[in-house]
Amino acid sequence: MAKPTISSYIRENLEGLERKGEPGPFVTISCQYGCDGFELGDLLLQKLDEQEGEGVWKLYKREIISQLADDTGLSEELIEREKLTKPSLLRDLFRGVRRNGMPDGYEIRNKISLMARAIAFEGHAIIIGQGGTSATADLDNGLRIRIEAPRDWRVTRISVREKLKKEAAVARVDEVAKQRRYLHKSYKEKNPREPAFNLTIDNSLFDIDQASDLVMAAMELRSLTEPHK
Repeated sequence: MAKPTISSYIRENLEGLERKGEPGPFVTISCQYGCDGFELGDLLLQKLDEQEGEGVWKLYKREIISQLADDTGLSEELIEREKLTKPSLLRDLFRGVRRNGMPDGYEIRNKISLMARAIAFEGHAIIIGQGGTSATADLDNGLRIRIEAPRDWRVTRISVREKLKKEAAVARVDEVAKQRRYLHKSYKEKNPREPAFNLTIDNSLFDIDQASDLVMAAMELRSLTEPHK
């Protein structure tokens, strides 16, 4: 059975959303490079499965990028790279000359945001990254989480995780921050809400289990989950 394209995925979801009438519940997780964003998502899903039943909540990490790759015929790596790019007259000119139909960074970000928004509206979704916070800025019945930590802590974490010497880890953290700068600016322009996040957690003070407990408590306070018995 062929996988659905991004267009059919959105169309099918939007038809259901019209009947649903209200969004959520959903959680978006944004994190600085070197923090435990993906691990938090995994543990949060595990705890929600235990509390509300397996399969009620779904976790979205790279599924949106994978779906877009299937739809465009491009590699996930190329989409990730193009997602970070600024508009370029020269690049757009050559793209037009080649006529290969490759979407630019703006188009890619818009498609990713549309998918993230549809997933959040459908509900019982945990979305990690992918501009989920800005895509859902005006939607109620959700919780937007940000995981941060001091730079030195993240450098040490990257050094251990990727088996890099400290100098290389410093360079890597700075490189990723530079790559994401334009992307973050783009997301901020689409999300004028202040503060952008409902809950910000310092990963250097709260380990992953403690962070997940904080999120679970916040979800219950916001009535996004069934009361814990």
